[in-house]
Amino acid sequence: MERRQAGTATAGFAWGPPVFSKKHASGDDRAGGWANQRSRPCRHDTSRWRYSTVMTAEDVGRRYGDYDIESFLGKGSIGKVYLARHRRIGRRVALKTVHLEQKFEDDEDRTEFYKRLQREAELCAQMQHPNVVTLYDVGYEDDFVSYLATEYIDGESLLARLRRTRPLPLAEALAIAFDVLRGLAYAHSKGIIHRDIKPANILLTAEGQAKIADFGVARPLNSSLTTTRSLVGTPNYMSPEQVKTTPVSPRSDLFSAGVVIFEMLTGTKPFASPDLSGILYNVVNLAPALANEINPEVPKSVGIVVDRLLAKKAEERYESAVEALADLDRASQNAEEIRPAADIETVFVADTVDTTTKHRRPVPAIWFWAITLILALSLTASVVGLRKRITKTETPTAVLTRAQVEEAMAKERALDVARTLAQSGRYEDALRNYDAYLLRYPQSIVARNERDTAARLFEESKPKAEITKTARKGKPQEAEAAPPVPPKPSSRWQRFKKWLRGK
Repeated sequence: MERRQAGTATAGFAWGPPVFSKKHASGDDRAGGWANQRSRPCRHDTSRWRYSTVMTAEDVGRRYGDYDIESFLGKGSIGKVYLARHRRIGRRVALKTVHLEQKFEDDEDRTEFYKRLQREAELCAQMQHPNVVTLYDVGYEDDFVSYLATEYIDGESLLARLRRTRPLPLAEALAIAFDVLRGLAYAHSKGIIHRDIKPANILLTAEGQAKIADFGVARPLNSSLTTTRSLVGTPNYMSPEQVKTTPVSPRSDLFSAGVVIFEMLTGTKPFASPDLSGILYNVVNLAPALANEINPEVPKSVGIVVDRLLAKKAEERYESAVEALADLDRASQNAEEIRPAADIETVFVADTVDTTTKHRRPVPAIWFWAITLILALSLTASVVGLRKRITKTETPTAVLTRAQVEEAMAKERALDVARTLAQSGRYEDALRNYDAYLLRYPQSIVARNERDTAARLFEESKPKAEITKTARKGKPQEAEAAPPVPPKPSSRWQRFKKWLRGK
């Protein structure tokens, strides 16, 4: 198989799958997905939700079910996304609405669209995990999904993070990779394949935790909903089996995760090409250079793990996300050097074959059996230890520690104090609180937007405050300058009462 050399680019090839939709012909990943004309997935660019908070006149005071709209987060291909709050319990959510007036080519296209939304709701409702975005509620109108209320992530997408920094620092990239693999391990344990793992569908909290979002094109392992021979996914992150429209498996998600990890470590997409047909050709036929060859700061052992995730044949990849997680953990800690299978076989042969011409004395049988027993015991201990590590990694848990709960409560209280000060007109104090909050949580988009609003209101209130202050200072001066008011002459009755008091 052809392997791309580090630092080189590959031109496009005159090859491609069946009929494309023209608006996706560029292979742009930001569109949120690509498919042929028979089956178009719901494309949600979640990264854009965090760049616009301007409320329109139509949005002000709007309600969806039990949710009051607080701000406008963005507009996707199926509707608007809002930051909303539940009226009764006060929980903030990302409310993804649906345009029921959306135009469809035919009834089959309309049915497929709403089946995808319904499937996303059903799949997400099954999952509760720290590395998967939680679905809280679903709204219906005329038996069709009208909105999805999901966990609101006060942060940004991995796509936005990569736009600022390429490649990511090694520690940060590995931490995100661990979270993504944990989330996939949990989803796969529920029998769910995501099918569209990419930076735009990985959300980062203010604390840096990664969560997998947008299960709009996911499907259960036993599902037959997707049309036969349909291509679903995003070109640069699709697995070879997705490009070939052959059956997908959890290992397809591992390939996509490998592409994302490669991009975080190197700052480049492994199958990039000027045109869409070139990207799809590279996904199927081109083996990229090792990540450590492009970025010397990446350990070779990590580069080998990522290379195995990007194997063209599904059976050559890791059997599960749990296995990949265990290998990546070992590689990141440099506990032992991980080598490709071919290299291990070569070393074994080289170490066991005597290449010298000297005659050696035969080894006594007792030593042979002693060494064999020691090796067997060592191998048994290694297998037991590996099972313990895998079991520890495999067990998904959504239980928060007491420290995490206290941290979350303190974070919410700090933001509420700043909001209260701003609402009472104490903008200077509010700004100081917002600055302190952002110093600790610099990725909080909500706090940054609220601070900007408080700063604007503070500037607008300055002239009025100065006029009021000047007026207050002027009152005593006017009182001093005014002539004294002579006392009113007292009446006869008052003089008589004064005379009596004197007596």
